[in-house]
Amino acid sequence: MEEDVVGVPIAHDKPNKKRRRNKKGSNNKGTSPPLNISFSDRIPSFDTDLFPLLLASASRDGSNPTAQPLLRRLLRRIRRWLLRSSQPVPPSLLSLFPLLLSTSSDFVAVLSAELVGAASLKSADQNRTIASDTAVVKALIRLLTGETRKTAIAVLNALMDLSITDFARDQLREAGTVHKLLYMLCLEMSQDSELDMSRINKLLASILDMAVLLINTSNIDFSDKISQELVQKVLPLLSKIQKRCSIYRKIGYMQSQVNEVSETIFRISAGMPRPNFSSEELRSYIFGRKESDFKDFLLNFWEKSPVLIKKGSKNFEKTDPIFGSLVNYVNSKSTDSIIDSILQYTVTCPTIVSDELDINQFLNEMKGSLGSPLIYNQDIRIVKTEGQSNKKEEHFPFVDKCKEAFNNGYSIALKGMEFRSDQIAPFSLALSELFGLPSIGVNLYLSPHAAQGLARHYDDHCVLVWQITGCKSWSILKDPKPVMPRLYESLDNTCASEKTEKTEIVLEEGDILYIPRGYFHEARTVINTSGSHTSDCSLHLTFAIEVERPFEWEGFMHMALHCWTNKLNQQSDNMYISSNYKFPNLTHTLLLHIAIKLISDQTPAFWKACMVASNFKIDNQKSTFDHLINIINEESNFMEAFNWIKLVVEKREEDSIHCMRWLRNLYDDICFDNLMETLESYVLVACNGKSEEAMAEFSLFKSSFCKGAVYEDACSSFGLLLEKYRKARRQYMNGMLSLHRKF
Repeated sequence: MEEDVVGVPIAHDKPNKKRRRNKKGSNNKGTSPPLNISFSDRIPSFDTDLFPLLLASASRDGSNPTAQPLLRRLLRRIRRWLLRSSQPVPPSLLSLFPLLLSTSSDFVAVLSAELVGAASLKSADQNRTIASDTAVVKALIRLLTGETRKTAIAVLNALMDLSITDFARDQLREAGTVHKLLYMLCLEMSQDSELDMSRINKLLASILDMAVLLINTSNIDFSDKISQELVQKVLPLLSKIQKRCSIYRKIGYMQSQVNEVSETIFRISAGMPRPNFSSEELRSYIFGRKESDFKDFLLNFWEKSPVLIKKGSKNFEKTDPIFGSLVNYVNSKSTDSIIDSILQYTVTCPTIVSDELDINQFLNEMKGSLGSPLIYNQDIRIVKTEGQSNKKEEHFPFVDKCKEAFNNGYSIALKGMEFRSDQIAPFSLALSELFGLPSIGVNLYLSPHAAQGLARHYDDHCVLVWQITGCKSWSILKDPKPVMPRLYESLDNTCASEKTEKTEIVLEEGDILYIPRGYFHEARTVINTSGSHTSDCSLHLTFAIEVERPFEWEGFMHMALHCWTNKLNQQSDNMYISSNYKFPNLTHTLLLHIAIKLISDQTPAFWKACMVASNFKIDNQKSTFDHLINIINEESNFMEAFNWIKLVVEKREEDSIHCMRWLRNLYDDICFDNLMETLESYVLVACNGKSEEAMAEFSLFKSSFCKGAVYEDACSSFGLLLEKYRKARRQYMNGMLSLHRKF
């Protein structure tokens, strides 16, 4: 028995077979001499005894016929030692990896890759050392497209071993490994366009597993670095794999699960540019070609009163680049075909937190669930409302029996169409730009003849109802809720008396109906006796114009305070940051934010949509700002804000301050993520027993803000925050559209 590098006994390769003696005078060219090397238990023995042989044989790999057999035996022995020993790999061996990986022998390349993989698993330090060696990483990537599949598989296994640390994965991504893997995926799958399950081989599975690992552990912005041409080629292939993932896993080669492949599809799609049309084109179509038409809508109807925008199907030209494809797509189908097309959107669209600007956080929270089936109520509802009075909704939560339910009078409501349909997404994007909001939600409603889906209700957001096919009669109560509802607040859908005056509106194909938030409404499919309709059933889209807290006028006033305090902190001679100032600047900043919130809670003027970021110039925005500043100046009350904070902290009323959580996207020095603790430490502690002094200073702070707040500064900051919201929403939209797309 010989000893290993560190003294571990190693048997010869074939200990039970006798060696044949060479015949006298025979020539043994091409065979390696006996390797009679004994190593002590000390690491330096590798450097003195084995390293020279390994270096010499590796250097002469392609020129000496005796070098390769010797090199193979040496590499096998070192591999055994790496797998058995807990000792670190000698630095001299690590230094040889680039040379070993540059071999012309596939067999040596396989053994060398196995050594790299085994060494990478030794420790975090050695993993970092190997990953930091650019020559090693480049050599591994080069060998991915070697002459034999066995070499490629060995290298992929080595890369998988190397990728156990974040640092190593970052190095591999920076070296272009993902691009190489995606290219190999295209090449491998091009050999079988149908991708029959019998053709799923170990190489393809290893390529996929490695690509999924590197992509799914990257920052979402990494997708911007991947060639869009390559992404377009890879997405259909990943979609095929995703749909058959469970089958391929049963074969035994592939480790990636369906939700992991779904996440990969989402991630590489997030940065894709989307075809779109301008908000000016959409404004012109819906509201009229003149700018005064839209101004008239904003002045007389926006957040005030319903209005019918009569279009009629004659306006839908087949050649219209914006609307023609969508209308023809729907109208060319039978009812069964439309339901089938609805059922093809079988992937759930998980809710993204409204103030989440980092899509990476969303993906971390959704680990293991992307690509899951539709969830009833979250994605889809199958519902009908019957009766003459006290109508109640009846639900049918069996998505796979949609057709049966539809034939029995149930309507189908599918949410999030802007994330499911490439034809609908551009409308959502254009409307969001027109109204100066991060996003516009789109729901689809398909109702059978003479049917009512949802019961009478009001929404906490304004809607544009676009009738695509069929005809629907809408009943809208003339008097809205006494107080305009705000987004995400609890709804009181207690219906008014049947005697309440109503407006009856019939929507024909192409017509658009605007309903402000707070107006009770209900709808029922009817037959238009004029005969202009094309279907007895009804299909319409509802565009939800949701005004989130940052984009109300309250949000804009918070933004103005943030901009003003930023300027304040930059003025070194200002009294608010001098050593003589008794209360920290942050204390009064927080108090004034709370005061603005309390005033807003009682003043509906703060709840209206702030449209300063609309790409359509809207009048009177500056005068609205000045008016609200005056209200803040007159009504901000230190004791009211201070006592409210005390009450919230004492009762731990998290819900009362949750609506201010979005302010975390503005401040680095105030923790709005944990506002309860922030209020307790910054306000209650600072002002305890000193309320009169604090009140006087707060009054000065507040009046200084109201005099010094600059509208243009707030507009600039408002626009920057809006773009951050839009970036996150559009990354989400792109990812979800790819998961729904039928390639």
